[in-house]
Amino acid sequence: PLLAIGFALIRLKMSKETPKELLIDAKWDKLIDLSIRRGIYGAGIAGLSSLVLLCGPTSRVAVTALGAGIGLGSAWQQCSNEFQSLVPDLLKVK
Repeated sequence: PLLAIGFALIRLKMSKETPKELLIDAKWDKLIDLSIRRGIYGAGIAGLSSLVLLCGPTSRVAVTALGAGIGLGSAWQQCSNEFQSLVPDLLKVK
């Protein structure tokens, strides 16, 4: 009986339509989180590899900035694709 109640609650939650404003808020939250994580990961990986591979401080800074840019660019691309998939949902009229 307890399992049946749990499944009924899951079906009830899935049947309710999420407001469009909450979908946009969730997408923005994901964009910010993804951008911060990928920017830090890109800068960190590039910074560590530049410490091992390169000698001069200018080249290390350049490679670290390149890694951060690649990380932020990949986050931008993924979030742009997600917002494009959200546009048809926003244009639906009931």
